[in-house]
Amino acid sequence: MSTEAKVWGVFVGEAGNQLETFNTMAGPFPPEPGTEGYVAIGWPAIGDMRLYAGNYADYVEKFRVVYPKNDERTFKTAANMPWNFAFKMKDGDWVISPSSTAGFLLAGKIQGEYIPNFHGKKSLPKGGVDFVHLRKVKWLYVVADKDPRYAKLHRIGLLTVVQPDLSSSELQVILNGQV
Repeated sequence: MSTEAKVWGVFVGEAGNQLETFNTMAGPFPPEPGTEGYVAIGWPAIGDMRLYAGNYADYVEKFRVVYPKNDERTFKTAANMPWNFAFKMKDGDWVISPSSTAGFLLAGKIQGEYIPNFHGKKSLPKGGVDFVHLRKVKWLYVVADKDPRYAKLHRIGLLTVVQPDLSSSELQVILNGQV
């Protein structure tokens, strides 16, 4: 079994427009490398994901009640995004968060475990009320849309939470401009 960190893509908000909101608590956008911030996703009706830890079947049953889909494939794809965000994403994994709206792609490492934020304890900026599932991130790279690295990384998929076909070593080679 490989111990290499995984790479995740997280699009925060509609068309990525929440990237600026969640990048950092009190700093400029884009954040300086080394800044701690968050990636955050919605699906508030499912509640605190910790309630489902270790019980995917129970989670799927409850997800179906609040987010029903006619097509089973579409349903499973939607249900797997919050599940992966809370339970498959691990401390030390890489996260890429692109936003064509902001013109930047942020890349960093997940810090710690899943954080529920249903009562605003993290005091996220205004506009973040529906984004209740959080992961803390230490941002290590800021890539502007004019940078050649942006073109290699921003098309990681169309889902809110995705695991692109990219290893952490390949990601680091691209981020360090060694391609």
